[in-house]
Amino acid sequence: MACEAGLPSRWLMARHGDRIGLRGNDAHSVRELIQLAKSKPGSLNYAGAGIGTNPHIAGELFNLLGKVNLVVVQFKGGGPGLIASMSGEISVTFSNIAESSVYVRSNRLRGLATTGAKRSTAMPELPTIAETLPGYEFVTWHGMLAPKGTPRAIVTLLNDAIRKSMRSPDLVQRFEESGLDIVVSSPEEFSAYLKKELDKWGRVIRERGMRAE
Repeated sequence: MACEAGLPSRWLMARHGDRIGLRGNDAHSVRELIQLAKSKPGSLNYAGAGIGTNPHIAGELFNLLGKVNLVVVQFKGGGPGLIASMSGEISVTFSNIAESSVYVRSNRLRGLATTGAKRSTAMPELPTIAETLPGYEFVTWHGMLAPKGTPRAIVTLLNDAIRKSMRSPDLVQRFEESGLDIVVSSPEEFSAYLKKELDKWGRVIRERGMRAE
């Protein structure tokens, strides 16, 4: 039984910074990137961190909604993919804001947009992908769940305690600085969110032909 959802994390869509060779990607916005990808089908790529990982799923949602075909290049983890993006080996990366914002601010990466439905408090100067591609939203999240059959009274007790702790001003500030939002919800709201996520990503996986190897 779900207790509550918390800590959704937006991601950052970026390309290499102005000090790095662009490797054919001169896009300064999501719109320009889509136009470039459509004018040169299959020539642009993005860094994955393995099949079905967060960067892979974020990239394939972008391909689906943007009607483009950025080619995924799989790396053994997000770190190597981020390094390849900064070196100009990869056209675009989808990276956690907490990990990559320092590289954007030092001009080693150019931030194009964030992946949430609204702008990130950590990088409010960047637009969202959804401002160009309506309906685009990719966030990673953490939630609290209890085993099936847990008495309702215990679930309610846990939910109340978690909601109270997540409202701490210091905690809220610390998470927002890292690009994290705190969402306090009921067990029913979290259960509905889980179903919505399963339906959404099931469609992306099917339509983009994503398969484990």
